[in-house]
Amino acid sequence: MPMTNTSTPCSLIAFLYRETNPEETRAIQQDLAIDTLLREELEALRFAKRALPGVTFSPADRTLENILAYSAALAVEA
Repeated sequence: MPMTNTSTPCSLIAFLYRETNPEETRAIQQDLAIDTLLREELEALRFAKRALPGVTFSPADRTLENILAYSAALAVEA
């Protein structure tokens, strides 16, 4: 009987964040043991997780200028 991979991207993310129950964890570990592509996908998710703290989100200078101009215009009207 051929083995079937039951892991999904969502289950891999849950596994990565240790949010799977023991049964799900065992199933994913079994899938990882036999599926090279799945291991590569998990490694890509690990890389992305490690990179997240270094990502910064900043608005463009023009966006800040627009917000300040709008705020100033409202202050003048009030």
